[in-house]
Amino acid sequence: MEDTGRIKSTLHPEASSIVFDADLRQAVSEELPLYAEIDRAQAIMLERVGLIDRDLAKKVLVELDRLQAERFNSLAFSPAPRGSYLAYEDHLRSVIGKEASNLHLGRSRNDINATLVKLKVRGPYRELAGELLELLRVLCRLARAHLGTVFPLHTHRQPALPSTFAHHLAAFASALARDVDTLLAVHPLLNRSCLGAGVGGGTTLPILPDLTARLLGFATPPVNSIDSVASRDLVLRLLAASAILGSNLSRIAETLLLWVGEAGLAILPDELVGSSSAMPHKRNPFLLEQVQGKAGAVIGCFVAAVTGMHSTPFTNCVAVGTEATRHVWNGIDNAIGSVRLIRLCFSGLMVAEDASSAMLDRSFVNAMEVATRLAVDGDLDFRSAHNEVGQLVTAAVGCGAPSLLAMVQRGRILDSEVSLAPEVIARTARAGGGPAPEAVAAALDALEREIEQSAALLRDIGSGWSCAREQLRCAIASLNRPTLQQIDKEEGAPH
Repeated sequence: MEDTGRIKSTLHPEASSIVFDADLRQAVSEELPLYAEIDRAQAIMLERVGLIDRDLAKKVLVELDRLQAERFNSLAFSPAPRGSYLAYEDHLRSVIGKEASNLHLGRSRNDINATLVKLKVRGPYRELAGELLELLRVLCRLARAHLGTVFPLHTHRQPALPSTFAHHLAAFASALARDVDTLLAVHPLLNRSCLGAGVGGGTTLPILPDLTARLLGFATPPVNSIDSVASRDLVLRLLAASAILGSNLSRIAETLLLWVGEAGLAILPDELVGSSSAMPHKRNPFLLEQVQGKAGAVIGCFVAAVTGMHSTPFTNCVAVGTEATRHVWNGIDNAIGSVRLIRLCFSGLMVAEDASSAMLDRSFVNAMEVATRLAVDGDLDFRSAHNEVGQLVTAAVGCGAPSLLAMVQRGRILDSEVSLAPEVIARTARAGGGPAPEAVAAALDALEREIEQSAALLRDIGSGWSCAREQLRCAIASLNRPTLQQIDKEEGAPH
């Protein structure tokens, strides 16, 4: 890099090796295409307000198209002693001329980098939201198929109440649907441009930030120039949403591990389990442990990012814009991997209905219903009924009775025991969001409507970005059309 006028030498090589890549090989795929997109919009805008002439704008656009066509490979090994952007700008100056640096009028690396993060995160953001919506669809389909499949509800890792498999799946989907809502709530911030905020003080030049915003697919231009370059709370909000999602996924994975483990309530197919190198009988549900590991890594990324931003000045800051922000990519990547793995597990999961029925029969899961019936239909208050049923359970365990129902029948403590069978309890527990099939079906109806509304919003967001790319192409095409003055000159018309 040439003498800047104030700094006479390049950055110390050891420092450069720590904070910058040695060349542009990584930037070729991750950053340079986005710098080019920003520069296209900037060139259109600067030409429109007269800050650069049309000839320079055309030269810039031609070179950017050439670089795009060869995927920026000719720059891959260019040295980047002061970062990828300045190395990229040096290339434009070497090809087009020094005037190429006039693209920098009315902006700074500060607002470019803030804009770059928002452009770069679009793909992973859409992928994560899309994968989560697909997981929700899988859960809802599986729940529809098991509305009547009776299944034990556990508390404190012990069978507690009769429920259904669909009831559990709908519960998982309800929590994950809120995670979708949290992710999609971020999109207004994601869709606010930072370009034009400059170093943080805006500019006295007559630029059009609303135009560059529109051409890059943002809904709004910068509102406050300091906030635009100082804030990366978009990163924190995305990581926080991903961390909460990860917490939910890890809990769901732990529940599945209990089901497919010693309890044997569910089975994963061979293609979704691992073997042991030493124990030939093992079928290890290791993918669920991978879900938990990746989900935990997301939480680590959030903690690293929020800690990096904590107690920093509210202005452009490398600790915020570079060091803390870098964690968002691994965080979202781990969240995507976790969602995809658990979706695969649910897609192949099979209920062991015989094991489920056996557990329900031997686990006294109808004890609370017996106490409730004694309180409602008999002469006991609930706490006394609770105590009496507890004694019955103790006696049943002591004498090896097959179930609580047998003890109730033997003692004839209720006039009718028809409603005490676990499958009847599960089928009739309608109130309070219980497992009754019609209650779960109604909940699934509402969930599926929410899923499609969220999917429509995500499509609209993506369509907005696609429309902006088309607008930018049209703006470039119009720049290449001759002006009226050029037409008049070619036709020999008087001026």
